[in-house]
Amino acid sequence: MRGAFVLVLSLLCLGVSVQCYSGRKYDPLGKFMKDRRSKRLVNNPAEDLVLTDYSPVYVAPQEGLKELDKILSLPGQPEVNFSQYSGYVTVDPKAGRALFYYFTESEDRSSKPVVLWLNGGPGCSSIGAGAMTELGPFRVNPDGKTLWYNRYAWNNVANVLFLESPAGVGFSYSNTSSDYVTGDKKTAADSYNFLVNWLERYPEYKTRGFYITGESYAGHYVPQLADLILENNKITNQTVINLKGIAIGNALIDHTDTEAGTFDHFWTSALISDEVHEGIKSNCNFSSANNSEVCYDYREQAYETIGNIYTYDIYAPLCSTSSSAPGVSNFDPCSSDYVFDYLNNPEVQKALHANITGVPGPWEDCNDIISTGWQDSPYTLLPTIKKLMESGIRVWIYSGDTDRILPVTATRYSMPKLGSPIKTPWYPWDSQGEHRYVVEYQNVTFVTIRGAGHFVPSYQPERALIFFSSFLQGKLPPKQSKQKAAFVLVLSLLCLAVSVQCYSGRKYDPLGKFIKDRRSKRSVNNPAEDLVLTDYSPVYVAPQEGLKELDKILSLPGQPEVNFSQYSGYVTVDPKAGRALFYYFTESEDPSSKPLVLWLNGGPGCSSIGAGAMTELGPFRVNPDGKTLWYNRYAWNNVANVLFLESPAGVGFSYSNTSSDYVTGDKKTAADSYNFLVNWLERYPEYKTRGFYITGESYAGHYVPQLADLILENNKITNQTVINLKGIAIGNALIDDTDTEAGTFDHFWTSALISDEVHEGIKSNCNFSSANNSEVCYDYREQAYETIGNIYTYDIYAPLCSSSSSAPGVSNFDPCSSDYVFDYLNNPEVQKALHANITGVPGPWEDCNYIISFGWRDSPYTLLPTIKKLMESGIRVWIYSGDTDRIIPVTATRYSMPKLGSPIKTPWYPWDSQGEHRNAILNHFFKVGGYVVDYQNVTFVTIRGSGHFVPSYQPERALIFFSSFIEGKLPPAQG
Repeated sequence: MRGAFVLVLSLLCLGVSVQCYSGRKYDPLGKFMKDRRSKRLVNNPAEDLVLTDYSPVYVAPQEGLKELDKILSLPGQPEVNFSQYSGYVTVDPKAGRALFYYFTESEDRSSKPVVLWLNGGPGCSSIGAGAMTELGPFRVNPDGKTLWYNRYAWNNVANVLFLESPAGVGFSYSNTSSDYVTGDKKTAADSYNFLVNWLERYPEYKTRGFYITGESYAGHYVPQLADLILENNKITNQTVINLKGIAIGNALIDHTDTEAGTFDHFWTSALISDEVHEGIKSNCNFSSANNSEVCYDYREQAYETIGNIYTYDIYAPLCSTSSSAPGVSNFDPCSSDYVFDYLNNPEVQKALHANITGVPGPWEDCNDIISTGWQDSPYTLLPTIKKLMESGIRVWIYSGDTDRILPVTATRYSMPKLGSPIKTPWYPWDSQGEHRYVVEYQNVTFVTIRGAGHFVPSYQPERALIFFSSFLQGKLPPKQSKQKAAFVLVLSLLCLAVSVQCYSGRKYDPLGKFIKDRRSKRSVNNPAEDLVLTDYSPVYVAPQEGLKELDKILSLPGQPEVNFSQYSGYVTVDPKAGRALFYYFTESEDPSSKPLVLWLNGGPGCSSIGAGAMTELGPFRVNPDGKTLWYNRYAWNNVANVLFLESPAGVGFSYSNTSSDYVTGDKKTAADSYNFLVNWLERYPEYKTRGFYITGESYAGHYVPQLADLILENNKITNQTVINLKGIAIGNALIDDTDTEAGTFDHFWTSALISDEVHEGIKSNCNFSSANNSEVCYDYREQAYETIGNIYTYDIYAPLCSSSSSAPGVSNFDPCSSDYVFDYLNNPEVQKALHANITGVPGPWEDCNYIISFGWRDSPYTLLPTIKKLMESGIRVWIYSGDTDRIIPVTATRYSMPKLGSPIKTPWYPWDSQGEHRNAILNHFFKVGGYVVDYQNVTFVTIRGSGHFVPSYQPERALIFFSSFIEGKLPPAQG
């Protein structure tokens, strides 16, 4: 039913293009690109769109028109200290063709340059998009009647001119119907004619520095118009336009690179299956028109399997959803709907001096007739851009890195083809302590804006303004200051001494340090060791009568009222050594009908209570006061009885009276965790026959399979407690060093975190399956980590706890949450309520124990043999991955999945995060929570928009995934 509904809605969108586009259902650029594939000729070079034979430009008298175009005030606008103008400029009086503009001066207009902004489409409005939802001074409120001030508007630093072009777009019009069949050449000519006349109307700007900027299909408009200006400037009797530079963002500049980069981006962003990606790579040659039907079919499969995610930002929510998950930015996904209502208000049109001819029908954001009938459009603009680079004007190309339609990967494929040597190597540029990236070539500059989709100023307005200001000044975006760099270095050194507080403040990375340290220890041949105790050693089982009652938590300080029971305390696993592990157990409201689930965090050496229970999947989160709790409605104890274990001894509240126990490893951790479970089940005998599952993330990619393997082996011993193990699930898990290294650096490049040169250096010099890597390989790897800069290790789009940036992460998760947990769990009253720290160990509770991590012993380089063994045992095996993790990215896990050698049972599909839709038209809008592929005896699931700690970043999606895992059903598909 829902699939049929989406089809009907799509057909409706073609008839009512603007409202569907503004509601994010219609994609003019995507449709344009799809249509042109079938029309492509084998040899179609970039045509020279310059008017080689000078044609006199129509110049009309402009006296007095500026005053008539002045906007006194827009309906519902706040008070401002700059002037606005809008109106029509005739470009062809014979055809009755006139283009509409909106001009916002700067408060200090006399000292600022003039900047022309062009949106793309082709056929979309620079006023509806650029002015009203991106870089203009106002945004429209949800009422569709009033405006709010955009403090990051580009008229802070320039006088900005928005042009609706060609005729037929927005308020621009022609009295000749054939004008609505147009293309690149006519659009460039009309835009040039507009500028010549506009400068007569505003003569004070004739000698002012002039820049052209735009995005999307303006990757055609902007270079072509700039080229036409430079050519016509050579004509002595022609108006000279003082062109200083151009900047194009997420721009369609080369068809071949766009196609190749798009499908590679789809795969590394976990949007399409291995099979479809491989099918495209094997069967498609995007530099040729002679692609087979097989290629076409694979491309269509790619777009179909992506599902209903926003075309212009892979992490943005849809206007139609009621999901609690935001995008990477705070941008309202329904903004274009508000603009549609506002610009169709007769009072607004009157104030704008718009629609003076009373054209029937509403103002539209995009004109599908224009786009569908588009004529000339070269397949590459690279020759034109090269020509502009050689002319000496400033050329900047920028890219938001979460765009789907023209991804950063596509632009990165084009940059080397411009053939310009590097002047300033790739570096992270600084915005409020957070980084994005820039590389300066000899005569072109490439800049990325982190966490922005196709419409960069919409999604990251603060970062966009910093970039734009740098462009106008002719200076590269700011680097991290030397003082700040020195501070970070000192802080990092302090973190080594006081690991937890720095880790909780997001400055210390135990897993990253662990992975880095072990590289130097790696042997050439180090298979996954069999960590099972092959010779049965009797497990110490202590009397447990009455201990459950003693472990019951009456109430945690500052907790809200709940209807489930909680327990916590110690279980001794080695009385001789005085070794005891601490646990926290949250029953479900209906405990008797629910399974038992053990959760393990990784590190190694990090707390499952401080992280898992208090910041991820537990029933409570800590408020910023560090003293009170709030209820997590997506807690996993909604569907299971969840047990959190701090393991090994030395982690969190777990301890040993024998100091040598703090030098440990995988084997001892598995054995102690098993001993814990046997004793815990004696304390809670009602759970002995209950279905039991083990879940965890990160280095628990070791813990979970090893413990599961040990349970299954010991279950074979008849006099041993039988644990009713039903399945395991591991997330963003360290399971294979070779794939982790290869996948990480590939993910860095496709996410625009490292340079082409460093990525190529790693690919050419590193063999991650070997221990015999050269110093050259090591140096390139170090360069990769150094040039990434100050971004959060566990989510490339998350804000830092120390950041003052206004940009959020993909989720609403508070980046300082672990600081609050640190304060809470070190409160003596909390420890008393938890029955924790009963020995009065000196020093604070710590989220991670650096001594444990640093001294870690046995750790196989691959867990794939162990996972295969579990798959063959018949238990449920699920592997999941948040797709914005930096430390163990989804790419790494995807490299490992084929090595498990299991045939596909249910092909890759987008799964529906059911709660993420609202009543809209027919009350069914499909929302992609991630993707899933079911193999014969293992399932792989992605959680979209989530970093390393999946339940922290996407709690609603995580609960849907977890519920499916427990039920043994695949996550829900589109109905």
